[in-house]
Amino acid sequence: MNKQVLKTMIAVIFFFTLAAYGNFLPSEASAATSSVRLSSLSSDSEEDFYTSYWYDDEKFTDVYGKTVNDGLGFYGDSPYATYNVSGKGYSSFQGKVTLDSRYVNGDYGKSVVGFYVDDRLLYEKPLSKNSGVVNVNVKLPKNIKHFSIVVKEKGGSKGHHFVVVQDGQFIKGGSYLSVPYSSYSSLVTIGNSSSQRYYSTDEYHDLEDINGNLITNGFSLDTPGDYGGLSYSTFSIEGNDYNTLETSISLDARYVNGDWGKSVVGIYADDYLLYEKEFTSKTPIQKVKISIPKGTHHVTLVTNQIKGAKGTQAVTFSQPVVSKTGSSYTSVPYTALPSTIGANDSSRAWETSLSEFGGIIRFSNGTLGTSGLIFESDYYGTAYTTYNLSDAGVNYFKAKLSLDSAYLQGDYGSSTIQLLADNKVLYSKALTRSTGIVNVGVQIPSKAQEFKILVKQKQGAKGYHNVVLGNAVFQKLPVSAKLSASRVSVANNYNQNDVVTVKSLAKGDVIKVYNTKGALLATSKPVTSNYAKISIKQLGTAKGNILVSRTTTAVLESDPVSVPYAAEPVPSPSVAAKQVTIENNKNKNDLITVKSLSKNDVIKVYNSKGSLIATSKPVASNYTKISIKQLGTGKGNVLISRISTGKVESAKTSVAYKAE
Repeated sequence: MNKQVLKTMIAVIFFFTLAAYGNFLPSEASAATSSVRLSSLSSDSEEDFYTSYWYDDEKFTDVYGKTVNDGLGFYGDSPYATYNVSGKGYSSFQGKVTLDSRYVNGDYGKSVVGFYVDDRLLYEKPLSKNSGVVNVNVKLPKNIKHFSIVVKEKGGSKGHHFVVVQDGQFIKGGSYLSVPYSSYSSLVTIGNSSSQRYYSTDEYHDLEDINGNLITNGFSLDTPGDYGGLSYSTFSIEGNDYNTLETSISLDARYVNGDWGKSVVGIYADDYLLYEKEFTSKTPIQKVKISIPKGTHHVTLVTNQIKGAKGTQAVTFSQPVVSKTGSSYTSVPYTALPSTIGANDSSRAWETSLSEFGGIIRFSNGTLGTSGLIFESDYYGTAYTTYNLSDAGVNYFKAKLSLDSAYLQGDYGSSTIQLLADNKVLYSKALTRSTGIVNVGVQIPSKAQEFKILVKQKQGAKGYHNVVLGNAVFQKLPVSAKLSASRVSVANNYNQNDVVTVKSLAKGDVIKVYNTKGALLATSKPVTSNYAKISIKQLGTAKGNILVSRTTTAVLESDPVSVPYAAEPVPSPSVAAKQVTIENNKNKNDLITVKSLSKNDVIKVYNSKGSLIATSKPVASNYTKISIKQLGTGKGNVLISRISTGKVESAKTSVAYKAE
């Protein structure tokens, strides 16, 4: 055996030994993960979906013309494919997306592809000739049920693109996508319970955001182009414990170049406004994430629009989803639109609610609102609406008060608005061009049966104003605890301010004092200790009652408690000058004698400036003598008063005395 043959045999033995040993070496990749080709799986449901070949048996290509041997094809307005992946343990999806090279040169319109698990968008990409071949690598949440590939296309003059998903595969054994949600649902999947001019991607493929990109999942709202108005969609979410709503809001790019009017968007939880924004052709996509209050039955997305010369805009909502994130909820007061309470009488008053259009809610600065009330008088000069609150369970009314900007330039007369409860005026305001937008809030008395909104107007040369109460709602707000009469004392003083004292208060409490007709007499400053003293100029000489309420910080005013007070004390009879004699002695105390007194009278002596210089003991007979060290050497005057039993001090009488 020569050396060359020996070397060859050794090399062969080494090779097989190494190969055999290699079978026992651990392979990190194969032990940690495995993969399943997407093309090897059958879809549960599909539309305009192809495997391996197009309809004419042509193999797929990527955008550069290279043949795709492992791929799926999508063609049409709204093609898709959905796979049941429940229990499969897939942790991620990898692949590529591209356009077939034979359908990119020329006008083939627009295309977008989205990858979804259940209702959750993992990846979305607009595709064009310049997109090339795009790598997709997304983690999947644990315990998913379905995986979907969704394509939306808007054809051009030459037709549609052909969208290719290349080398798609599911990976097992890797880390999962961590998501904070315990539940997650698209509003499109939930489906609207009622709507007007609502268009979802389930039926319409060509919805766009303001950047011109197609939307794979969402809906749009618009209004008739010849007059605008209201459109909305309401979704029932009761019993699902959702606490978050997310979506991206935008104007549709097809309705922004030129005059397409104005749009305002609102999102409501039942009657409670969560979000409101006006959109213009310059407003970028708004990513919105808002909290849903606990106990919400419905969420409503609404838009109000004014038409322009070219018609009206369309508002699109991309990826609108509700979810339960954590366990916390936003707490909001019970809130009811006027239409929920229901008007029992009205004249020249219209309401725009979440489903009914009563007119555009437009403020004095030209901005728009999504709900509210509009008032315009007729030849009687009044407009009004009334609501029966006997069983409504509300105690507060609030709104944004304004004149409509369309009725400001020129003579539209004058307008005054009043808010009344059982014909008692709670709020009154005269409105002018300079009034602007005023936030109005009034507390409704607890036993009020009727609430009325009254607008009094005088006609001008051009007619009447439109008075607007934007986002008008009734609410049930917490009320401060009512005071007990035993904690209130009233000093009805003679010839000085009366004093109301309230004890056992909390820091920050504010006390209000009313007369029995409900007129406000005094308001305390927020208390800094545990009591308040309120000075009132005069309650009157006779006995009577006052009404006292408390307002705790951030809480509505309590119902008032009625507190009685006694009549003012009767003043003692004044001392007549002839009853007084004064001895201005030299080198000894001066002496003042007051005669014709009653038993127990007390006499007070003041100097001419009103300073007290002597007080007698209660008299035992019918006179008193008061010794004063010195009145002075010259002549002068003193002031004499009397205090009789059960009475207050009398008026002071001036008595002259001679020089020593």
